[in-house]
Order: sequence, then C-alpha cells, then structure tokens
Amino acid sequence: MAGRARTWVWVVVGIVVFCILGLVAMAAAGLWFAKTHIDIQTVSSMTASEDFARVRKQFSTQKPLIELDERGHFEHANTNRPSGPHRPEALHVMAFDPDDGKVVRMEIPFWLLRLKVGGARISMGGDAIDLKDLRLTVEDLERFGPTLIVDHKGRSGQRVLVWSQ
Repeated sequence: MAGRARTWVWVVVGIVVFCILGLVAMAAAGLWFAKTHIDIQTVSSMTASEDFARVRKQFSTQKPLIELDERGHFEHANTNRPSGPHRPEALHVMAFDPDDGKVVRMEIPFWLLRLKVGGARISMGGDAIDLKDLRLTVEDLERFGPTLIVDHKGRSGQRVLVWSQ
C-alpha cells in the first residue's frame, strides 16, 4: 500500500511540473510574438509625419474605411466599396504620441484575428481599437482585401493609421 501512495504522489508532482512548464512555454511564445510583431521607436514629429505619409501614399486614392472624429469616436463608415482582389495577410497599426515622441508599429496576422472570439481588440498603452466599436468584423476586413482602415489625427498631434495588407 505504501508503494501505491508514492506512485500517486509522483503522478501529482508530474502533472504540476507539466503545467508549470506549459505556462512557461506559453509566456515565452507570447514574448517572442510581441518582440517580432511590435516595434516602438523614439522619433521626431517630422520623422513620424514622413513615415505616416509614406504609408498613406500606398492608399492615396482611398478614403479610410472608418472615419473617426478628432476625439477618436466613430463618425462614418465607407463600406460601399467592392471586394478586394485577394485576402489580406496582416493588419498593421502605426500610432504616434507627440508627448512621448514614440511611434508604435504593430503587425497582427489575420489568422490570429480569426482566432479571437467576441471581436478583435487592439490595445496600445491606455488606448484601444475595438473592431466591434468600429462596426467591423474580421470577415469584413478580409472581404475588402488590402485597404486603408483608419487614418486618425487627434487634437494634440496624435496619429493612428490602421491598414491591411
């Protein structure tokens, strides 16, 4: 009977160790993902403006899919456009905060957006972009193909650009 009790102890210890190793692996995968998909740089306002202009030039003939007021609230959706030629592979976000002098660039693969249950939410610091608040779904974004989604300029010089490619 004593040998049987020790077997259960080893099984429980093995399960606990397995769970701890699983958590460590998930944390490592999350850190790797963040390191490879998020880039934060300190830049001048002039450099940030040039970077935004370079990206915006790719979509020079398009109105943003979603228009926001200067406080960042939904104003109008330009969803009366044809379907795109192919599905986008990633959602790109570029945000500039003149107070910090930092540009944050983020690339989110669409396969990850599709996994998200209950709508996709992109958080950056204290601010967040929620596709549900913008009246969009991941399927809508895929249907439109590569497109300019949001081009927002805040009152204090903040800027957010969201596009799919």
